[in-house]
Amino acid sequence: MLRWHRLTALLSCILVLYVVATGLGIEAWDLAALTHHAPPTDPDMLMMRQHIYGTPNFAVVSAPDYVAPPLPAGFDLVAGIRRAAQLGRAAAPGTDLQLVEVRGVNGRPAGRVRMAGIQMLFDLASGRRLPDSALPPPEPGRDFKAPRATFKYFHRFNYIGQLATGLDGLAGAALTTLACTGLIHYARLLRQRRRMGRKALLWKGGDTWRQWHRAIAIASALPVLWLALTGLVLSIDNVVPGIVGLVHPPGRQPGTPDPFDGYFGAPLRDDQLDGMTRATLAAYHATQGKMGIKVLQLRYFSGYAQGVVIAADPATSQHVYNTATGATMSMSEPGYPKVSFPLGWEWHQRMKRLHRGDFFGLPGRWLDLAGACGALYLLISGGVMYWTMRRRRVAGGRTGWIWK
Repeated sequence: MLRWHRLTALLSCILVLYVVATGLGIEAWDLAALTHHAPPTDPDMLMMRQHIYGTPNFAVVSAPDYVAPPLPAGFDLVAGIRRAAQLGRAAAPGTDLQLVEVRGVNGRPAGRVRMAGIQMLFDLASGRRLPDSALPPPEPGRDFKAPRATFKYFHRFNYIGQLATGLDGLAGAALTTLACTGLIHYARLLRQRRRMGRKALLWKGGDTWRQWHRAIAIASALPVLWLALTGLVLSIDNVVPGIVGLVHPPGRQPGTPDPFDGYFGAPLRDDQLDGMTRATLAAYHATQGKMGIKVLQLRYFSGYAQGVVIAADPATSQHVYNTATGATMSMSEPGYPKVSFPLGWEWHQRMKRLHRGDFFGLPGRWLDLAGACGALYLLISGGVMYWTMRRRRVAGGRTGWIWK
């Protein structure tokens, strides 16, 4: 088993060290922003939340929503949606109403509409059109600059090309192999020691590097395996579209929308709005109880009549409902625009949250950081141990690079 452990380490040490170090940079920058309560417009916070609720043409939540108060208790959302639609039609008569929503702006209920591609925002009480600067800002684009984005750029080998993300998968597979072979070797040593009556889980055999290597390997085994396996799955999900694209180059009929940020809606009719609003509120309160509401939007998306609610919960979570059935809808449904990930957008985002730990909240983030630090130490200490042992073997006339 040690032969395989050493062979894997020798072949992959530089790659794994690079991937772990850049991943550690992402996690450290995320935690710095979170623990210092960075504002939602902070570049790292924007990148951290990028695409977590869907592609740009699907997500509704925007940066200001994370600090916005809920809409006033008792506010009539049915009347508010109706009023917003009336203001939009008056401002752009004869054009299609593509979406309508109610949200808070500067502490006052406001109505946002999109009329034939043009967004407008109105104060619902006065009917006055608000400046475009008050509209919800779009998500940061692919080339948005932030320290977190820089670490991610290097972590995913984006400077080489899309297929290079497969190197992350190789690093994940190598780290998994190192962790498993190391644990098997430890288990065999532990069994041998217990046969001799030595039952301690840790012992002081070897130099300081070896003793700490053994202790940290046991303490960080599960977080390291978690990082390695989730990273491997993400790498496969990222690289498969590139491979498929080489075999079957993607093509789009002229005039068809981009699945990532194109328009997949349909016009809303005024006689639909009250029923859609009530269906959305009924579905939301059935699943979220009395939780307050920050935003309520009505729209069509890929043939589905949808109501979208931004909840006033600690996460400012987004909830999407089929207003025809009341069912909760995910980011991946039959008939949605086809995105590139084999897992689909919903599970790809879940896997990212599992990989970086925030699926389990802030404690998961710290555990993820501890796993990355443990992996980094194990790689360095393992390299020191290997080099020390090899020098001794060479001095004794044994020049092989790999041994049991």
